[in-house]
Amino acid sequence: SGINAEYGEIIKQKMVELKNQNDSLAVENTVLKDKVQTLSKSHEDLIIENENLSKRIKDMEESSSTIQDDLMSRVNILKEDLHDADRRADNSERQVVFLLKKVQEQDDLITKYMSDYKGTGQFIDDSMNELLDI
Repeated sequence: SGINAEYGEIIKQKMVELKNQNDSLAVENTVLKDKVQTLSKSHEDLIIENENLSKRIKDMEESSSTIQDDLMSRVNILKEDLHDADRRADNSERQVVFLLKKVQEQDDLITKYMSDYKGTGQFIDDSMNELLDI
């Protein structure tokens, strides 16, 4: 029975060691569960932040597209305005050339009339002189 008592004591010691190991593992398990819970919460937060960033990127892309469309529309309007201004300038230039031709024609007519008038005036002067000589 001394051997049984000895074995009983060894078994008790082993049971205490196993209980201590079990308690230690339970504490470690609780710490690990807390870490897993913290990591899981961080993971959820990152997923939400990622979704929010994706939404912001999408909104910025849409906004950028809208701004780009607006700018292109303004550029096209400015191009049309420039084209209209060029057309008006061409028309003005043609009108100036036309008016210069008209002015030149009038000037030529005035020169011709003056020449004719001088010729007529000379003829009248010559005729008067001849009449006076007679």
